Amino acid sequence: MRRLALSLVLLSLVLPAAASRRRTAHHPAPTCSFSLAPAWGNSPIAAGGATRALVLVFGQTQECSQWAAYSPVDWVTVEAAPLAGQPSAFVGVTANPSAQPRSTTIVIAGIRLNITQEGAATISPPIAGNLLANGTFDKDTSAWGWPRPDYPNGPGSPIWSQLDANGSVASGSMLLRDIDFVPSQSFQQLQCVRIPTGGGFYQYGATVRVGSTAGEAALGFLYFASTDCSGNYLGVNGRVVHNLGPQEVGVWKKVEFSRPMPGTARSAMLVLASGADTPTFEVWFDDVFIREVK
Repeated sequence: MRRLALSLVLLSLVLPAAASRRRTAHHPAPTCSFSLAPAWGNSPIAAGGATRALVLVFGQTQECSQWAAYSPVDWVTVEAAPLAGQPSAFVGVTANPSAQPRSTTIVIAGIRLNITQEGAATISPPIAGNLLANGTFDKDTSAWGWPRPDYPNGPGSPIWSQLDANGSVASGSMLLRDIDFVPSQSFQQLQCVRIPTGGGFYQYGATVRVGSTAGEAALGFLYFASTDCSGNYLGVNGRVVHNLGPQEVGVWKKVEFSRPMPGTARSAMLVLASGADTPTFEVWFDDVFIREVK
C-alpha cells in the first residue's frame, strides 16, 4: 500500500511538469527587413539646413510594425512622420555655421543613413588697402564701366559670372567678352580712384582666367593730375599696359605690378581688357586692386 501511495505522489509531481512542457510553444521572432528612401537621395544637404526632410521607410508589416530612430549629433533630429499609408520619418538639419562640410550617420529602423551637409558659403575676404570698389565682384559688376567716350573701346559686353577665383559660391567675377576683331580696340572696363596723396609707390593687379588661346588679357594703369581721371593722363609714363601673354586655359592666374607715382598725380585709372585674335574671346577678372605701398 505504501508503494502505491509513493507511486501516486511521484506521478503527481511528474505529470504537471510534463503537461507544462507540452503547453509551451516557441515561435521564432519575425525577421524584419526595412529599407530607406531619403527625399534628398545621395545629394548633400544644403548649408542652410533642412526642416522636416522626408525619409520613407519601406518593409513594415503587421509583425514588423515597430522601429526606432536615433541621431548621435545635436544638429540632426529624427522624428516619426504621421503620414497615412506610408511609414516615414522627418529629418531636421540645422544650418551649418562653418565653411567646412560636415557629416554624420543616423539610424532609422536599424538602417544606417549617412548625412552630409555642405559648408556655409563664404565671400572672398576684402583686399587690404584696396582703393577700388567692388574688386571682388561678389554680386555684380557695379562701379565698373566705360565713362570715357574719348577713349576708344571695342565691341563686347561685361557680364557678372559665378566663377570665383577662390571657389566661393557666394561670390563671382567679371567676364569680359570681346565679340569682334578690331586690332587696336580690345573690349575694356575701367574704374577711377582718387589717390590719397601725391607721390609714393602703388601696386595693382588681379586674378585672371581665359577661356581660350584666341586672344589676350591685359591690364592698363593710367594716372592723372585731376582728382577724377578727367583730362589727359600724365604723359607717356602715365599709361602702362601689361599684356598678360599666353595663359593656361581655365586656370586662374594672379598677376601683380607696382609703379612709383609722381607728386602731381591725384587720381589713377585701372583698365581691364579682353582682346580677341579670333572672336569670341573671354577673360574673367577677380580680386582686382590698387593699393598704396607704405
